[in-house]
Amino acid sequence: MFKKKKPKKVKKSTKISKLSSPYRKALPNSKQKTRRIRQTRSINAPQRLQNIQKPSSWKLTLTIVLILILGSLGVHGVFFSDYFLIEDFKIEEEGTLIDNYEKMSAILKKVVGENILFIKSDALKKELLEAHPEIESIKIKKIFPDTVKIEYDKYPVVANIVNIVNGVQKRFIADSQGFLVEENNEHPDLPYIYYNTDEPLELRHSFLTSEAVSQKRLKQIINAVKLYEEKFAMHVLYAKFLKAEREVHLYTEKRFFVLLDLDEKKSINKQIQKLIKALTKLDIYNTPLDYIDLRISGTQTEKVIFKRA
Repeated sequence: MFKKKKPKKVKKSTKISKLSSPYRKALPNSKQKTRRIRQTRSINAPQRLQNIQKPSSWKLTLTIVLILILGSLGVHGVFFSDYFLIEDFKIEEEGTLIDNYEKMSAILKKVVGENILFIKSDALKKELLEAHPEIESIKIKKIFPDTVKIEYDKYPVVANIVNIVNGVQKRFIADSQGFLVEENNEHPDLPYIYYNTDEPLELRHSFLTSEAVSQKRLKQIINAVKLYEEKFAMHVLYAKFLKAEREVHLYTEKRFFVLLDLDEKKSINKQIQKLIKALTKLDIYNTPLDYIDLRISGTQTEKVIFKRA
């Protein structure tokens, strides 16, 4: 019997023959492609920088010239133009415009015609305060382009001063600094202080020799009046100030005087306390009296001297 022949096995070749075709292009290696891209970028980058146009020199020069021209015009407008020259000023006292403040207006007229940008506010403020001691605070405001506004507050008025010279009376109103701010006028709600002098007092001056002394004495007298009225519920019609003696005599609604010492070593409060303790023995509300003297001090500090009417 004939045996069938087994077909021969074809061995797989590990090498594949490359077919050369006129229509097939060789594919570049990936590494080579990356290198070429990088080389292209590195070559094109400086070329792009070269393509950026630099600003021309004439444009730069024109810009500088324009800046200089505008700057010179600005300097001229500030220093030489009439636009910022002061033409007017306003004066306002505690929210009210004042038209006839002659002394202050005389000072402010000096700045009319000056450049508002260069006004020395501190120097002007100092000059105004020196000329007007009655002013407590002052503000200077610049209202552009040509107006200066002065706002100020005065010291509060605290007492009526009745100056007596050879029997002739003249009335003033004093502020908290002891400065006489008004004459031939009075405020009925304020304490009255009678003061005898050889020479008449003058308006716009302190009622004593100096502002410091005037302020100190005025404060002592007003405190004495208020303290007595508070402790005894008795109105003081007026206070009589004796400068040389450094005393104040309170004239009450019961028509008698209460004599107090203004010496710094003697407290007014302690003098009033002596009278409070004496009320158990002395009825000041119903007993007719000429005066009560609380000035005595020493070993018998509780002693109260009085004179019946």
